[in-house]
Amino acid sequence: MSGEIANALGYAGPLIRVMNSQVAAISSAVLAGIALAAKLRIERAERISAQYRAVEALERFRENYNAMPVGIFTMKHDGTILEYNPTFGVMFSDQGEGVKLGRNFAQLAGAAAMQGFEELTTPDRMMDTELSLDRPDGRRRWFHMRGVRKSDRFEAWIEEITSRKEAEGQLNFLVDHDSLTGLLNRRGFEMHLQAATNTVDEQPACIACVDLDKFKLVNELFGHAAGDQILRQLATRMREVIHPPHVISRVGGDEFVVIVNGLDLVKSEELCHELRRELSDRPYQYQDKVFTVAASVGLIRLRQGMRPADVLTASDRACSEAKRSGSGVVALDSSSSALIGYLDEIKMIAGMKERMPVENFFTQMQPIVSLRDPSKSLCYEVLIRMRDNNGQTLPPSRFIPAAERNGLMTEIDRWVLRSTLEWLDSQPKHRDEIDFCTLNLSGASLNDDRFLQDTIALILEHRESARKVCFEITESVALYDLNTTRRFVDKVKLFGARVALDDFGAGYTSFSYLKELPGDLVKIDGSFIRDVNENPANFAITRAVVELSHELGMACVAEWAENAEIVRSLMQLQVDYGQGYGLSRPLDRERLLAVDNGLALVRDQATIDLLTGKTAATADLRKRTPASRASLPL
Repeated sequence: MSGEIANALGYAGPLIRVMNSQVAAISSAVLAGIALAAKLRIERAERISAQYRAVEALERFRENYNAMPVGIFTMKHDGTILEYNPTFGVMFSDQGEGVKLGRNFAQLAGAAAMQGFEELTTPDRMMDTELSLDRPDGRRRWFHMRGVRKSDRFEAWIEEITSRKEAEGQLNFLVDHDSLTGLLNRRGFEMHLQAATNTVDEQPACIACVDLDKFKLVNELFGHAAGDQILRQLATRMREVIHPPHVISRVGGDEFVVIVNGLDLVKSEELCHELRRELSDRPYQYQDKVFTVAASVGLIRLRQGMRPADVLTASDRACSEAKRSGSGVVALDSSSSALIGYLDEIKMIAGMKERMPVENFFTQMQPIVSLRDPSKSLCYEVLIRMRDNNGQTLPPSRFIPAAERNGLMTEIDRWVLRSTLEWLDSQPKHRDEIDFCTLNLSGASLNDDRFLQDTIALILEHRESARKVCFEITESVALYDLNTTRRFVDKVKLFGARVALDDFGAGYTSFSYLKELPGDLVKIDGSFIRDVNENPANFAITRAVVELSHELGMACVAEWAENAEIVRSLMQLQVDYGQGYGLSRPLDRERLLAVDNGLALVRDQATIDLLTGKTAATADLRKRTPASRASLPL
């Protein structure tokens, strides 16, 4: 371009060539310088930006380091602290002089923590552990710590987990302790009981069951808040009397159990008397109300091999005896007939569960004799019987209450019903000859929906025999849940079975019971029948029940007809059936196959004469003794 300008001005060609080359060189140098300067400016700007970013990153790291909720620190291999963040400083601010650079970690966290660093950390493995420290105020602090070993130092972080450990401790405490009183619960009791049982041969141990009398009334009248307050006060009083190595536990609503370790029965009984006085002599207070609650204590000596359930059952029975007798404390040693009886019952129940019901049980029949036409009627009650391991027959009073207390009656009732129906099916001629056979139902069975389903299934499977079955339901059982009882009655009657209202008159609501549950039979309670001839009131009550039952279309059965004179009175009162030793004792069922009427089973000649009309039995009711006549409504 410079040459072209010179050429236009008239300069010679050589000059133009020289100028072009020089100018080109200068221009190239200038342009190169400009480009280099621009590049340098860009690089400088990038370096400055990088420096700013590094500073910002470092600042953010420092802010994060200082704001971390866990403690971060660095220390030498000898424990000298080189660096730490504020959280670490706050964690150990109450440890003597607090945290200072150059201070040793062992002074803050203890020699064990320092030893853990030295033993557990390696260059290729991170230490992960927990440690605990005792505060100056006596509370314990817990930390979770992780660290790694470097060539010249340890680097670690530490987090306080005291709240979590306390929560875990509280949860662990509640696993075997009662939340209301702080005492051991049933699980905790069983753990300590097992320990006591394992050492009972080396040192004696006793179990005391403590129960509050009429405590339920407090809850009903003043609410559960009042009851809870009394239980807390009671637990405090128990701790004042019962000290380690003895153990207190709450195993039920108002039921407490004490394991007395290392004392014989005599010393344990003295301790129980002291405990009862402490619990019973001073009133309990809730708000402005004052309550007097008495305690009963049952004490037994622990024996090797006793299960927790056995211990509770035996001590509870002893407590019930203390409450019944009013003595306050009942102590049973190994030779006590009561304790032996309880333990025998426990063994019996275990045997019942193991071999129930085929090997243990059988049935007998007690005739129910018609007092109107005994030669043309055959009826009986099916009675459950049990043999012990030696083949001896146990009285019902031994095993039936035990079975009820241990939840076995439903299974027994189910077996009695099934075996009776199957036996009747196997004896069709006998089945056609009988009017009815009665079977007792326990309260557990009557209130068990599964039992009702099984009963209906058995009735449908044995329809002909089921028509001869009459279920006996007692008043106390029926009124426990009247709706459930009514449902059961309606169901079984719908399929052809019958229902008898048993022990009628024993309770206070009998006539309501009679109205609410329409049955086929009324079995008058034996307490009225056994002295019907000596007690005019019983005679009058029996007559009223008979008349009412007949008005409602139900037949009457009088239990406990023990002699001919009672049978005579029952006939005068127009009772339909009699049952008792005066008519017939229970018989093996095979004996019934040989007869077709109840009269053939009566053995007392005086009773036979009454039933056959050889002896007058229907004399005018007014021709009784003056005292009796005066007591009877006309």
